[in-house]
Amino acid sequence: MDEYYVYSVSEMTEYLSKIIENDPYLTNVWVYGEISNVRPRKGHIFFSLVDEGAKIECVFFGGDYMGLRLVEGRMALAEGSVKVYPPHGTYRFICSNIRYLDRTGLYQLRYETTLRKLLEEGLLSKPKKVIPRFPKRIGVITSRDSAAFQDVLRTARERFFTGEIYLFHASVQGEDAKEELIRAIRLANEFDLDVVLIVRGGGSKEDLWVFNEEEVVREILKLRHPVITGIGHEVDRVLADLVADLSAHTPTAAAEYAFPDAMELVEGLEKLFERLKENVLERIELSGMTLEELREELIAVFEERRNSLMGRLSDLKTKLFYLCKYHFSVNSILEKKVKEAKERLERSVLVLGERRRESLDGLFRVLENLNPKRPLEKGFAVVMRDGKVVTDASSVVVGEELRVIFRDGERKVRVIG
Repeated sequence: MDEYYVYSVSEMTEYLSKIIENDPYLTNVWVYGEISNVRPRKGHIFFSLVDEGAKIECVFFGGDYMGLRLVEGRMALAEGSVKVYPPHGTYRFICSNIRYLDRTGLYQLRYETTLRKLLEEGLLSKPKKVIPRFPKRIGVITSRDSAAFQDVLRTARERFFTGEIYLFHASVQGEDAKEELIRAIRLANEFDLDVVLIVRGGGSKEDLWVFNEEEVVREILKLRHPVITGIGHEVDRVLADLVADLSAHTPTAAAEYAFPDAMELVEGLEKLFERLKENVLERIELSGMTLEELREELIAVFEERRNSLMGRLSDLKTKLFYLCKYHFSVNSILEKKVKEAKERLERSVLVLGERRRESLDGLFRVLENLNPKRPLEKGFAVVMRDGKVVTDASSVVVGEELRVIFRDGERKVRVIG
């Protein structure tokens, strides 16, 4: 029976640590490479040294306190020793000294070369496409298994997005990432979309490098749809961001730009409804004053014309009295004509008033169509707290009493979990 040893994880790690840390080829040695992914933290400086084939994690303890400032993309020569970090099962190069070399790193050189090409061709000064306010079909280019895609879906749910979401799967890291990303971009260009999101979570400069590849950047420029990027974290900046129509700091921020907020729309409609109501009431009041003033003006004109007409009729009546061969009452005929004229004027006032009333009815119908409660008829509900709309689930606490408004009424509820 063959003999074999069984180690605990700690024992194995301790054994490897002794081998590595006692190796003279890994102690007090110099390593050169390109500085990448600099992360100051609690007075220390964590960073990576990379070349064409590998990467090693480094740390300069107390580097911040010494005034050390590392520049990403610069080539450097670092002195130190390799140490094992048991809690994470990793090893790091612990630096004791570092100096810059007089040349640019490979990654930085490639970045600057591609950027210079794009600038010389005028591709970074092309007009940006307008991001639609209310898109119905949104394309998402990312990995189907990524947290970035879940962030997009969560944002869509939170904002009650009712349109269509198309996923164009692509690896966003690794050897096949560039080819898959180019293929996904070309496929998205064949669909009838309102906007395209290109998203990926955070990572080191090497992890995000595919979005600096010249072929990928040029494919993004060929997209006929507006493009929003959300790649990495706030401090990350890739060439894809420079050619996008809108660049967000994170995948969630990119999704928030793309998806309209249904609750904001409801609140906006409520405010619009209130403004329209006040405007209509003001117009109703003004219209009422106008009708009253018109009525008084017409009566005054009528009285003036009547008095003038009666004076002229009196003179005419006297003349007709002597000229008329038949015995009939001239006065009654003239008074009949005056009465008819008065009735015509009164009918005109009534017709004008009816037209004003129909105009106001039309305004009320418009207001009814803009009623913010209309979405409730489609199955939505509005959660209220102290007269204000609740939009964030994290703001709700267990035991809190809320008011939920439905299409046919409202209910008080208590949060139990």
